[in-house]
Amino acid sequence: MSETEDLIDGGKIMSLFGHLDELRSRVIKSLIGIMLGFFVSMAFSASLLQFLKRPLVKVFPPGIQPLHFTGPMDVFLAEIRVSFLAAIALTSPLWLYQFWRFFEPALYQKERKYILPCIVISVLLFLTGLAFCFFIVLPMTLSFLIQLGTEVGTPMITIVDYLGLLSLMLFGFGFVFEAPLILVLLAWIGLLDADTLSRHRKAVIVGVLVVGALLTPPDPISQVAMAIPLYLMYEASILLIRALLKPKKEAS
Repeated sequence: MSETEDLIDGGKIMSLFGHLDELRSRVIKSLIGIMLGFFVSMAFSASLLQFLKRPLVKVFPPGIQPLHFTGPMDVFLAEIRVSFLAAIALTSPLWLYQFWRFFEPALYQKERKYILPCIVISVLLFLTGLAFCFFIVLPMTLSFLIQLGTEVGTPMITIVDYLGLLSLMLFGFGFVFEAPLILVLLAWIGLLDADTLSRHRKAVIVGVLVVGALLTPPDPISQVAMAIPLYLMYEASILLIRALLKPKKEAS
């Protein structure tokens, strides 16, 4: 191997280690932020738990306690879990900022100006997904499931089961709502285009139904409630890609 090839290979190795160091730094900063958010949230864990159980209380039959615990540590562990969930939501601007900044060195100089808008949009989409799930989808899902269950017995939901369902749905919607931004970015770097997305509409319809089934309880309300917005965002992504890439194509 020539000296030039050695230098090239050495540069690649250094570049790889540089990316790993950058990734480690970004992850550590994100985790520190989440841990700080966790300790702050722990001070309000009881209030957070009361807030998060509101959708269940509203749809529960009157006179029946909506949540139960089966072990002496259940409530304490629930407060820890609630604080962790709150920390992830509250610090989403931080860890999404670190996520996008990690990819910044791979962009051309003229493309780096889009990093800040991507950070802002991704935070807004994530928080919109959380809010849409908590205030719209979750009450409908719980109402359907509770009414279905009361036809055969008295509901007795444990705090562990409820928080498990809540975590799955909230963050499922939060991350799914990032789909339009991801599609636009893939199109911007040339891996996708609007025509390709348009040709695969049928497959996407099946795909969003599968995603809805995986990230929601096994009931048609929540599955459709996730699938419809996801597909609408897919269609909006196609329109946005056409609008954004048209000037780029004309310039080239």
